[in-house]
Amino acid sequence: MEVKIGIPLIDMEIAEKCDVYLVGGTVRDFILRRKFSDYDIVVRDVDCVLKTLKKKASSLVIFPLSVEDREYRCILDENTWIDVSEMKGKDIVEDLSIRDFTLNSIAIQVSTQRTIDPFGGLDDIKRKIIRTKSLRNLVIDPLRILRAYRFTALLGFSIESKTRCFLKELSPLLSVRIVAAERIWYELTLILSSPNASSTLTLMSEDSVLFSIFPELEPMKYTAQRYYNEQNLLYHSLCAVAKFEEMLKERDYAPEMVHVLKLAVLLHDIGKPMTMSYDEEGNTHFYGHDKLGSEMVENIADRLKMSRRERNLLKNLVRHHMYPHLLAAQKVLTDKAVNRYLRRMDDLAFPLLDIAIADALASPPRQDGILPYEEFRAKIGRVIEEKQKLGPGRLITGDDLILLGLKPSPLFRVILGEIDDLVAEGTIKNRDDALLYIKQKYILDSDDF
Repeated sequence: MEVKIGIPLIDMEIAEKCDVYLVGGTVRDFILRRKFSDYDIVVRDVDCVLKTLKKKASSLVIFPLSVEDREYRCILDENTWIDVSEMKGKDIVEDLSIRDFTLNSIAIQVSTQRTIDPFGGLDDIKRKIIRTKSLRNLVIDPLRILRAYRFTALLGFSIESKTRCFLKELSPLLSVRIVAAERIWYELTLILSSPNASSTLTLMSEDSVLFSIFPELEPMKYTAQRYYNEQNLLYHSLCAVAKFEEMLKERDYAPEMVHVLKLAVLLHDIGKPMTMSYDEEGNTHFYGHDKLGSEMVENIADRLKMSRRERNLLKNLVRHHMYPHLLAAQKVLTDKAVNRYLRRMDDLAFPLLDIAIADALASPPRQDGILPYEEFRAKIGRVIEEKQKLGPGRLITGDDLILLGLKPSPLFRVILGEIDDLVAEGTIKNRDDALLYIKQKYILDSDDF
């Protein structure tokens, strides 16, 4: 098979002189006609390529990925780079033989544009199969176990049966004690960010890989809620992720937060197995599972070296995931209660509600379905609309309270919150109303008016 693919800065002279081969994910994505901006090349002499490239582009930024393995990255711009690796073994075939999967074990000799496919990678790509050449190739770098599921999520490929047996067998190796936590979290981020992460997570649970990363999830396989014994908590959580992904098609959340939202859905009930209790009638209760769950996910976030922003987002979502359920269950949901929810949850108000809806959809059918949640969403919209009519920001600030003669104290928070609630209810319609209310209640006796 002959192809035509160019590499920035790599001309025919360099390709022939340094014996350059395009390899790995670049070739795979090229064959699949997927967009790519990073180029993986293998050469016999890394120094030869780096010196030549530096002469062609003096501003080229080069830094080592692994000095020991002779791997370097050349940054052309913020979206384009070339990863240069020295050939491992006596020739390109030996180099390809130690790569993770056959779909990544294809090379293109740049000087001749000849495709080198010694392990049937082209056929596997055509059949949409993820296949490893040997157990040893997974043991060399256990992160490859997780990468198999990443390719399943991103490419929609199936894992070949023998390879899947290898993944199950080696799943205990996928631990932060063996693989760098940052590498594991990076692969998980890609899986969770894919549109169909739920099916991949389900596959990972069937193969025990999910429990190597999240051992806290395993007890959920053996925990069922009294009213729904045929479906354990893990099954419920995976169903909730699937429901949440369906909802995402109609939402506009920032792409950089979607993976944390899905993880929060997966882990929202993680505290239940340790808080399960029964009442005299045999009903199951999980008092405090949200609080314990938030502590557990904080430990998970630290273990996986998640960013502070990701950790805080995950912790808050799990900690408060019952809040929308409690409000939606109210016979009469007041504007004041909705406003307090908005004030307390702020930017998490809508994501938290959507997580609760996914949770409800993955639970036994309710008499009124998710109608109370949709009514809750509508009320949030109305409260926000009413507050926006008064302009941005608060009607009253702490400075206003000081000018009224009050001394700064925790009371300020109470007063400002109260004014905000009254604005949401429509009782207070402007700044003068707010000032008068504060004077009457907190400063002057009613006889003075």
